[in-house]
Amino acid sequence: MQPIMKSLRVRLPGVSPAAIGATLATRLLATAMSFAAGVIAARDLGVQGRATFAVMISVPTVLSIVAVLGMDNANARFSGTSHTAFRQIVRWSVAFSLVAGSALAGLWLLLSHLWPVVLLGVPFRLALVAAAMCPVTLLTTLLGTAEIGRGRIKTYNRASTVPAVFHLIGVCGLLAAGSLTPTSCFLSALTGQLLCAGVLLIAATARVHDDGEQVSARTFGSFAIKAYLPNLIHYGMMRLDVPVIQLLAGATAVAMYAVALPLAEAMFLLPTAVALVMFSAVTSGAVDARAAARIARTVLAAAAMAGAVAAAAAPVLIPAIYGRPYSGAVQVIWAMLPGLVLFSTGRSLQAYLSAADLLRPVITATVVGAVVNIVFLGVLTPHYAAVGAGAANSAGYLVFAVLLGRGVRQRVRARPRESAEPVTGEVSAAPARPSLGRLSLKTVGDRWRNAYPRQVRSVPFSGAPVVAAGLLTAAGVGYLAMAYSPAISTFTVLSASGLVVIVLACVLIPDAGLYVLAAAVPLSQSDVGTSLISPRRLVALMLICLLGRVVAGSGIVWPKPTGVLITVGTVGYAAAASALIYDADPQGTGNWQYLLLACAPLLLLPLIIEPGPALDRALLVFCWGSVILAVIEIVQAGSVFAMKGDLTPADTAVLAITQEGAANHNAVGALFVMAAAVLLRRYEAVRKGLPRLATGAGVVVLTLGIAYSLSRAAYLAGIAMIALYAARRSLRGVLALSVGAACLVLLLPAAIAARFDSILGGVPDANSAVRLDLWSSALRMFEAHPLFGVGYLNFADQLPAYYQATGDYEIMFLQFPLLEFAHNTYLTVLSQTGLVGAVGIGAIVVLGVRRAWRAIRSGDPAGEAALLAMVGVGVCSVFGEILLVPPLLAGLLLIILAAKPAPADVPRPVPAPASARASAPVPAGGAR
Repeated sequence: MQPIMKSLRVRLPGVSPAAIGATLATRLLATAMSFAAGVIAARDLGVQGRATFAVMISVPTVLSIVAVLGMDNANARFSGTSHTAFRQIVRWSVAFSLVAGSALAGLWLLLSHLWPVVLLGVPFRLALVAAAMCPVTLLTTLLGTAEIGRGRIKTYNRASTVPAVFHLIGVCGLLAAGSLTPTSCFLSALTGQLLCAGVLLIAATARVHDDGEQVSARTFGSFAIKAYLPNLIHYGMMRLDVPVIQLLAGATAVAMYAVALPLAEAMFLLPTAVALVMFSAVTSGAVDARAAARIARTVLAAAAMAGAVAAAAAPVLIPAIYGRPYSGAVQVIWAMLPGLVLFSTGRSLQAYLSAADLLRPVITATVVGAVVNIVFLGVLTPHYAAVGAGAANSAGYLVFAVLLGRGVRQRVRARPRESAEPVTGEVSAAPARPSLGRLSLKTVGDRWRNAYPRQVRSVPFSGAPVVAAGLLTAAGVGYLAMAYSPAISTFTVLSASGLVVIVLACVLIPDAGLYVLAAAVPLSQSDVGTSLISPRRLVALMLICLLGRVVAGSGIVWPKPTGVLITVGTVGYAAAASALIYDADPQGTGNWQYLLLACAPLLLLPLIIEPGPALDRALLVFCWGSVILAVIEIVQAGSVFAMKGDLTPADTAVLAITQEGAANHNAVGALFVMAAAVLLRRYEAVRKGLPRLATGAGVVVLTLGIAYSLSRAAYLAGIAMIALYAARRSLRGVLALSVGAACLVLLLPAAIAARFDSILGGVPDANSAVRLDLWSSALRMFEAHPLFGVGYLNFADQLPAYYQATGDYEIMFLQFPLLEFAHNTYLTVLSQTGLVGAVGIGAIVVLGVRRAWRAIRSGDPAGEAALLAMVGVGVCSVFGEILLVPPLLAGLLLIILAAKPAPADVPRPVPAPASARASAPVPAGGAR
């Protein structure tokens, strides 16, 4: 036994393994007694009675968690400073429990009069009884954490078993007397809580430390508020998923998820026990950042072993305990286990950071993890039900643990001193605590190296171990899923594993997410990528990119306040107008959600992207992805031209556009125009040789891709872009470009020539006639609602009242519900958002043009590429709403954000030498 304890002391430096074991045993005992009491109550009360009792118990628990406002953490942080501070905290805890607990319970009862559904099916007289428990539960929580703060873990453990013991005794006694009802069962639980509060109040009279200074209310309150948010979000990530799952997947998924929750809570027992013992050790100076990292590794190993046992036992235990209908909960448990194992480690790191008053990493990790959890919950739950919800929890906990690991790692690197050094001047150390003295940086470093021989890289969550853990987790979960669920195919498992690898790479490898995002833009316009890159998945990818910047330590890019206000204000106005103005469709409340998805690149990309070599490389990925797509488009359209049969060239072009599986030709053409703008401007800056030859070939392929896209809007956009490019060059360059274009036109198929002819003149076809009538209808809508428009995506609802057919076609064949836009971005903005929206959109465009023009004047070639791309997209927008396609908007923003007005702050990957720049065919004054 002694060798085991000695090994544990080495692996758990600064804390007592016996105290951790006693805490864990106490919690297991309390959980077992509560489970036994719950089983007895469920069997005797029946389904309805058990549900009523569950609500009566849950309401005070939830209310106390909401009302605690971080005081539990503050009690643990400051109770050990002196006996004077402890007595002060006890008085505050009693007063706060009576006031806040009673107020929140009273608010619940008051709201129940206005909205009876708030009672959750509990009769009002029983709700009064349940409300009485809220101050008591809050008081036991605060007094218990105060005992932890002054190092009395044993006292806390003994007191925490009192409610479970008396509740079990009460339930058994009531059952024997035949008086077990929801009310009597609840009163037995309330009695246990009152006895626990009494025990803790008696224990508070004991003196542990000497008298000293009081705690400043400002310092105490500041720490409490900062610590409140992470704990509240952690509770919500596990418990508040239930209503979301009910909404997105139904009651069956909720049942499976509810069965998996007890195992998840059981996995929390070990990290919670370690955190309770560790908190007071950190505040006393016994545990520093290195020791916390070693403790976290030990907890990770123990949690991994417990998770492996749970994964193997779940297929046997779940059907045996709950019955065969609940076998589906096994997959939910498997999906949750990876995140729970990693969260166990993160919980230990959180205890260290909180006790050391380093709450910024905790808050950041918690908020980002919660956002990831919510996003994945919304994406995965509709498709994979409770299993998707479990995977979403794992994703959120993974992010939380990784960010906390980074926080501790930075703490070790940037602040190599003992974490027990006082962090604020207002809190003095307790006399009973050993003083560390004033240590120099060298002395502290030598002491740490002697005590902990491992290097900084041993801190958990460096890149390679996490990637390896993710791959092993994905492989293990996939194997178990295939072994126990034959319905899950190998392709599904491989796809999920590949997704895990991509997400981990985007999060942990610097700039990897940016490259994936750049590749996703052209992929979204291919036959395969149309369904693969949905707007929701694109938003998820951008959030992952944002997370990757935070994990890499790059931080969020903060745009200028003016641009932020204009962008957020315009999008917010459009969303409000969509939901509130002239919305006759009862299901039109989803319009604003679709609008936010469409505008997500505008809101998120400025926070992710900044000019520099990484963005230059990402633009190359974007351009060459577009070149590959252009080759595919040329081959597909050419095959249709070869099989045209007896069709006229114009009909052949229509056939190529409307063939099954074909992407939106207008969107594809606009994509090629943007990529051509980047490569065309880059061609001048590339040195001679293979790179220059490849860039020129890319421009030619993209030009052919524009021609074969059969998009007349792209034709005009390409002509406008080339005209602007040539206008800034010498006459020799204009002539060479014109001759090359003329030779290229002569080689094009007849179908493409027919599309060109339809632009130059003649009677418009039916599609063009309908488009002209839609334009006039949009103008009439604007005349009727000039200020606010008809609301985003309300165009189709209002169209019948404003439509007038003037072309040679049958109006009866028009499907008005499908005509959601005017096929002209400018008229769409005017008709659906009015002058207010048009001014906002115009201001955003002005910001982009201004950024590009300043970059041009400072000599940045990315500025002209941005200007050319905006001109091309502006022409395409006359004939469609390409910027309402989120991937295309993301591609345009990649190009615009690459332009930097500052002259030489950001190095370019292929800068032109000064001599070459002086002799370039486009001098600075060439535009004159």
